[in-house]
Amino acid sequence: MVMPTHKDLRLPRLALAVGLICLLSGCASLVNDDSQEVSVRLMCGPKTLMATCHLQNDKGRWTLSTPGTIRVVNDISSLQISCRGQYVPSFTVSAMPMPSVAMLGNLFFGGVVGAAVDVYNNTGMKYPENIDITNPSCQ
Repeated sequence: MVMPTHKDLRLPRLALAVGLICLLSGCASLVNDDSQEVSVRLMCGPKTLMATCHLQNDKGRWTLSTPGTIRVVNDISSLQISCRGQYVPSFTVSAMPMPSVAMLGNLFFGGVVGAAVDVYNNTGMKYPENIDITNPSCQ
């Protein structure tokens, strides 16, 4: 019986490594949803205020009463949050998306192509899960 040499095993190992990289590309697209829950609170010092807020990005528009939680579709654009309450003048703030942990892992293992797939599928970027807004008229 002939035993394989180290040289004979290089090609199968290379094929296995390339296959794993191909499978891991778009990893965040496979394990993450293209939407997420976002909790919004309007604060005046330590006190939570009630208000109606409209959240909007390039993928949609959502309305919630603060404090509250809502599911939004992820995007690479900022999440615009416009709030108005009984004693709160109307104002708008932005929440910027950040790369998710799955996307960073995919960038490491799958390279730029895998990260691009995650961004295209709206799974690679996430907004902050908890957004506390300080009422501008409280300052």
